[in-house]
Amino acid sequence: MAAPSPKKLQDAAEQFHTSSQYPVPEGWEGDVFKINVDYPPPAPNVAASGYEGLPIPDTTPSAPWTEIDFREKPLEYAMLVKEYCWEGNRSVDFVVQDNTVRPWYHAPWMHASANGREPLKGLTFERSIPQYEFARTQSSALQNWAIGFYNSPGASVFGGVWADPSQPVWNDNLKFPPGSAVFKLLLTTATDDEVPTMKGSPAWPAVICPQDDPAHAPSTGAVRNKTASEVRLIQVDWATVDDRAPIGWVFGTFMYNGYLENIEDPWDRLTSVGVMWGNDPQLDQAAVDAGEKPIESWINPEAEELRLGLGGMRPSWGYNGRLNGPADNFISACASCHGTAQSFDAPLVQSGQLVNNQWVPLNEKLTMTWFENVKAGETFSVRGALSADYSLQFTIGWTNYKT
Repeated sequence: MAAPSPKKLQDAAEQFHTSSQYPVPEGWEGDVFKINVDYPPPAPNVAASGYEGLPIPDTTPSAPWTEIDFREKPLEYAMLVKEYCWEGNRSVDFVVQDNTVRPWYHAPWMHASANGREPLKGLTFERSIPQYEFARTQSSALQNWAIGFYNSPGASVFGGVWADPSQPVWNDNLKFPPGSAVFKLLLTTATDDEVPTMKGSPAWPAVICPQDDPAHAPSTGAVRNKTASEVRLIQVDWATVDDRAPIGWVFGTFMYNGYLENIEDPWDRLTSVGVMWGNDPQLDQAAVDAGEKPIESWINPEAEELRLGLGGMRPSWGYNGRLNGPADNFISACASCHGTAQSFDAPLVQSGQLVNNQWVPLNEKLTMTWFENVKAGETFSVRGALSADYSLQFTIGWTNYKT
């Protein structure tokens, strides 16, 4: 194979540091998004101190969530992770380069596609919420836009692969180290009238897509407005490496809840939807019909009450009672979706239809393969793929780089 040309190497390095491919609106005087890809290198595998008889240094990063049993105290676990993610970030409006408590980073190459980062906040185009799915009053399809952040242990994986931004190397299964944490902010075009729980939600400016027909959101983010629009917080996702979980990760999600009182900062008006530490592979349709419930997801009763009160068409948060967020697809789940992260594309969900408020897959046996407990660092499917260890942002960035 011929070596890449100097121009191709230079282009790759420039793209690695690119924040957005979309233009800032004419006359815009506010802040613009700047990507942080100044990653730390991977922690060395400490096998010896280098000197006979000297102790091996302790390089274990802080992971306060490991002090809480997520099975016994899922809400406490979720709130601790949320506070960890908010610390130093909320006060700087999530411009993570300015965090003075601990460093956070963005995934690279998320700009280089039709759904790529818009220029004001670095938001990417996400799955839209179809008309009436989340609330009976949701008369329009909702655009959703998101940005994710990795702490230092998590970002070190990117630092290893992209040690040379002009020639990244991914030649083995990835595995995020202990202490890794990720979170994602999702913002939406929903109004208070459409989704009553959105009352008072914090807003960001963003260059989103035109939507001439309110009932149908665009299928991709390829066409953008020439001016900024307002999008508002609807969901916060998080994930932590935790070896106590059967998949090696714990996932969780919050929804914005404007019904909460006596909370001054709107970014804190969050209700935990739930916590997930496995895919419940035993929970097929026959088990559900027999009355079984997920045992590797915890759904917050308060969030379930909110979902039912909104009266939307979604039959549950995730597939057959598993966990997913309000902007997510109810035919999937947090862990099953992220478990497909690998070097070869894998579909995130399987086809089916909603019948009597229940999702019926076309092929349930095939669908259940999406709900196996894929261990951290292993691939969802074979075919010579490499694992991206539950990081869909890594796979999106890598795909953009390769294309």
